[in-house]
Amino acid sequence: MDKIATIADLREEARRKLPAPIFDFVDGAAFSEVTLRANVQDFEKIRFRQRVVKDVSVRSLSTELVGQPCAIPAAISPTGLSGMLWGGNGEIAAARAAKAFGIPFTLGMMSVSTLEEVTKAVGPVWFQMCMLKDRGLVQDFVDRAKAAGSPVLILTVTWVVSGLQSRMTRHGVDLPPPLTPSFIAKFVTRPMWVWRALRGKPVAFHNFTGRMQEEATIPAVINQLDSSVTWKDIEWLRSIWPGKLIVKGVCDREDARLAMDAGVDAVSVSNHGGNHLDSSASTISMLPDVVEGVDGRGEVLLDGGVRSGQDILKAMALGAKGVLLGRAHLYGLGAAGQRGVAKALDIIRNELDVSIGLTGLTDVNQASPEILFKARD
Repeated sequence: MDKIATIADLREEARRKLPAPIFDFVDGAAFSEVTLRANVQDFEKIRFRQRVVKDVSVRSLSTELVGQPCAIPAAISPTGLSGMLWGGNGEIAAARAAKAFGIPFTLGMMSVSTLEEVTKAVGPVWFQMCMLKDRGLVQDFVDRAKAAGSPVLILTVTWVVSGLQSRMTRHGVDLPPPLTPSFIAKFVTRPMWVWRALRGKPVAFHNFTGRMQEEATIPAVINQLDSSVTWKDIEWLRSIWPGKLIVKGVCDREDARLAMDAGVDAVSVSNHGGNHLDSSASTISMLPDVVEGVDGRGEVLLDGGVRSGQDILKAMALGAKGVLLGRAHLYGLGAAGQRGVAKALDIIRNELDVSIGLTGLTDVNQASPEILFKARD
């Protein structure tokens, strides 16, 4: 870990440590991956104004996201099946790293570890779900989140039609991975991953186990995704959830306004990492429109393409309150478990600290369009 300097370095370390199908499950996206690349490349096009002769000797990176204190303006984004990156216990490893660092961790409904297991290990965490056809199952998730003390519920709305990830089609591997001899034989070049997988928690959708009429396989769970959802359903969810509610996947000014009308506390600009609709606009390019649509009635977060502390500052300069970290923390998790996630967060914090100082800020919450460079005609 000593020679790891950037999230890109962690990505390469994860590529080296993980079996190719598992790495590509994390790293890949839908179709030709146009959106996946745009999410990162459009951040890179934004430039800062470097300011000098300002007293920036004391700097602050802390903030609050939907009322939750954060050491930096970020929370861990929900990611499905991330437990399999580290012996079936990846979510717990990432949650421990996030807690030690001082930012919220979000457990996704399609995790390997259950909400109750993660809560027992680290205390209350944020919880994510999609709207499901079985509203009784939705109510069950809400009740479990209440019982677990989750302060924030995230509803993902970008997954009403499941995308096709080309890399996984080429591998011909089903997920969750079946730990059969023929499957393991494909991964002999990654013996440590196989060893942890065999000794660890079986990879399955344990949040759904015993709560569906059929076995909680990936086709069965995906079949539960409700493509008929409307804003009335969001209003219903708002009525039964007493905590903070974030809608993740708002990419349009009008949808942002409708989300606020439905009573949510925040929206996250997200295209699901390019995993479903390819050739959609990047998250950072859509951010200003969403901020305009929210019009100060709630918070705006950004999820997608964040690979550095500088990306966080750019998003905040364009109106985001903070970000959700998806692949950035998964690369660390795949590279070295809890230690790798901690390394990813340290890298991002240090980049953010340097960047606010060199743009003339003493507090990250001072970020505004004024710190961005605009070329003169």
